[in-house]
Amino acid sequence: MRRPFLLLVACLLLAPQATLAASQWGGSVMLASNHLQRGVSRSSNDPSVSAEAHVQSADLWFAGLWASTSRVRQAEPTTVELAATVGLGTALGADWVVRGSYSHYETPWQDPDYYRYDELMVDLRWREALLLSATWSPEIARYAPGFGAQRGHVQAYEISYQHSLRGGFRTWAGGGYYDLSDLFGDGYWYGSIGAGWGRGPWQLDVSYVHPDASAERLSAPGLARRRALAQLSFAF
Repeated sequence: MRRPFLLLVACLLLAPQATLAASQWGGSVMLASNHLQRGVSRSSNDPSVSAEAHVQSADLWFAGLWASTSRVRQAEPTTVELAATVGLGTALGADWVVRGSYSHYETPWQDPDYYRYDELMVDLRWREALLLSATWSPEIARYAPGFGAQRGHVQAYEISYQHSLRGGFRTWAGGGYYDLSDLFGDGYWYGSIGAGWGRGPWQLDVSYVHPDASAERLSAPGLARRRALAQLSFAF
């Protein structure tokens, strides 16, 4: 593991104790029928297990650690993908919040150069219901049939909206565009629609995920297709 991931973890662990004591901590564990990232499987269509822990201060400073099972290529064994995030937000009136964050991703038990990358994100939230985000990765490697493994910078743009219903139910819909033009000269659209039900710390979500035809062309065979996704999570 290189320095960026360790530095992010150190920032979280070495933050001033007074700030940490006044902050809100949380986390969750999730079992999912697939590990999808922007409509494409990162578990070779196998089920996945993930866990995350996060902290947020009253002045909207936040940080988090995340881990998930991963198998990006079918010829490789299942391993663990790790991420660390730090960021800062600010309120824009009573209902809007804008945040900026930096995340570093590692898959330390695979080829380190192929599965290591950074993301810079800016997102705008309205009442925790509407989310608009833009993400930039300065250098990332991806594989596509006909192109092979390419390295370059990528961007992603997303919008989503969720609506709370009675009895612990909620619905949501979202979509985005993944710009891979620096790698393959093209990108692809993806979207999802779903519903969930929660009681106490438990949450069950079911969604339908639909990447467009270009996603299959710009991904390893069989990893980008229309599918149902089920997720069961426990928050603490």
